[in-house]
Amino acid sequence: MRQVLAALATGVTSRAELTRATGLDDDLVDGVLDHLVRTGLLEAQQLGGGCPDNGCGGCPSSRTDGSAGCGSASPATSRGPVALTLRRREELG
Repeated sequence: MRQVLAALATGVTSRAELTRATGLDDDLVDGVLDHLVRTGLLEAQQLGGGCPDNGCGGCPSSRTDGSAGCGSASPATSRGPVALTLRRREELG
């Protein structure tokens, strides 16, 4: 978890960069990111536009199985870009 936080603090901007910077595998990075979001150290915001013409399955928020995923609770289970914001300790209260 420290490696992921340190990489994010230095400006790493993607999951692929996180795996390269930390040497951790994709699943472990996803697990750490999910944990950091649940604990409030990271804020995740799904990025995307309106609904596509071909329905929910083609939406950036759709799940990996192609089903609708609007409001997906986890960056690891959604498709499409997610903005992760590293929160400062003083913001956590």
